[in-house]
Amino acid sequence: MGDTMSSANNILKILVGIVILAIGVVWYTGIPGVFGGFLRELLILIEASVGLFLLFVGLIIAWMGYDDYKMDIEMAKEEKKEEKK
Repeated sequence: MGDTMSSANNILKILVGIVILAIGVVWYTGIPGVFGGFLRELLILIEASVGLFLLFVGLIIAWMGYDDYKMDIEMAKEEKKEEKK
């Protein structure tokens, strides 16, 4: 019974996601005669998001490099301690 409900919930989530995706596409492309659409605003949003995305990706990569650097130093200290024993 639990697997059936889980599958039904997943299918429902997929359908809701597809409907929301379709509404988003129609919102930005527009329906001729109903409303013009907001494609220009979508392009501005994407353009603005690229810089923010690059900022966060750069920050994460730099943080990972720093963490690896610290870990290498720690491991070198541990190896020196083991060599002395």
